[in-house]
Amino acid sequence: MSNNAQELNLAEIEDQLLTTSISTELLTTLKESSVENAEVTELMYQYYLGSNDYKNAIYFLELGDKFNDSYAQLCLASLYQQGQYCPQDDQRSLSLFEKAAQNGEAEAQYQIGATLLLDGNNQEDIEQGLYWLNESFLNGNDDSKELLDNFYA
Repeated sequence: MSNNAQELNLAEIEDQLLTTSISTELLTTLKESSVENAEVTELMYQYYLGSNDYKNAIYFLELGDKFNDSYAQLCLASLYQQGQYCPQDDQRSLSLFEKAAQNGEAEAQYQIGATLLLDGNNQEDIEQGLYWLNESFLNGNDDSKELLDNFYA
């Protein structure tokens, strides 16, 4: 991490990112620091998502994926699934949903579970779908319970 970024703690960086005028120097310093610091990467993708700057947000979300950040994986999966601000890529989307699900992200678990349950071609797919929906419910996703209740009704 560069000297400027070392001098700021994460709370100070977050406060500065929330202000309306961010210096180009600070953004450059943070970009350099983010390559080696998952927490700075998270602040940066949150900043760019909040600014609706999806080109930069996707850059930092991809970097977050390399740090195994489940929320970054979930956001990227949704963007690739919808083809918003990036080319639609169902394979990349599915891969990211799976990574996020394995990392405990309830919404990703729901997405994987619902897809397997509703589009499953065999009993194994259905069983895996039920597994992921149950995991999602246990992690706080109420939509999973509704889908499970409907399946067992």
